[in-house]
Amino acid sequence: MKKNNIIKNTNYIVTPVIRYSNTDVDKYIILKENKNKSGVYRLVNNINVKSYVASSISLSNKLNIYYYLSSLKRKVKGSIIIYRALLKYGHSNFSLYILEYSEPSELIAREQYYIDFFLPEYNILKKS
Repeated sequence: MKKNNIIKNTNYIVTPVIRYSNTDVDKYIILKENKNKSGVYRLVNNINVKSYVASSISLSNKLNIYYYLSSLKRKVKGSIIIYRALLKYGHSNFSLYILEYSEPSELIAREQYYIDFFLPEYNILKKS
C-alpha cells in the first residue's frame, strides 16, 4: 500500500488518494479503509498495464464483489471483461488506485472524467 503515487498521462497528472499494489495481499486493508466511502477507483493489471475505471457509492461493498471467485466465474459468461482478467491473472497481479472520494451525486461525472483520461481497456462502456 502506497499513498499519493503520481500517474502521468500526456501533460496531465493524477494523484490518487491511495494505491494498493497487490489487491490479494491488501484485501482486508482495502475493504476496511474504504468502508462507508463513495468514490472512483481504478484497477490496473500489473502484467499488461490494462485498466478498469469505475465508481461506487459504497466502495467497500463494490470492491468486495471482486473477491468472490465463484461469483466472478458465473458472471464471466456475461460481458464484464474485468472479471475475466481477475480470474486469468489473479488478484495478486492487480493494483488498486482510489482516484478520489466524492459525493454520490458527483460520482458519474467524476467516473467519466477518469474514463476519458485513462481510456481503460477493460471498460466496455466508455460513456456513462
